[in-house]
Amino acid sequence: MLANIKLFAASIITAMLAILLCFGVMDLLWLGWIADAWYTSELDGMLREHFITWPWLVFYLLYGGVVFVLAVVANRDKPWHYAGIDGALLGLASYGAYNLTCYSILEGFTLFIMLVDWVWGTFLTACSAMAGWFGFQAARRHANN
Repeated sequence: MLANIKLFAASIITAMLAILLCFGVMDLLWLGWIADAWYTSELDGMLREHFITWPWLVFYLLYGGVVFVLAVVANRDKPWHYAGIDGALLGLASYGAYNLTCYSILEGFTLFIMLVDWVWGTFLTACSAMAGWFGFQAARRHANN
């Protein structure tokens, strides 16, 4: 019983690290380099001069946990692409709710940035779910050897 608890704990930790690393690195590249000019120009006048980082951290941890439960654990005995599909669906719903709400209530939130961010969030969540699945499987394989 203790061995199973240790195995599952190691699988959770490895999967969560993979999810958060994938999500963090990809989002850093996206927001800090690839799409920075789009967000800056499209959200002109809406952005803070100095960003507050703790809400990002809280979001990453909470969202990573949801990705783990709904896409990784749910597909732990299926091929990796099932985690990607479930991750994409989760991203579609989550980022859709955020972007559609922002577009409907914020004056300066443009259709362009809504669509770009929605597609990005769907892709990012799918990639993070697959990274988590691979992390989970790696921990399982390591424990079985």
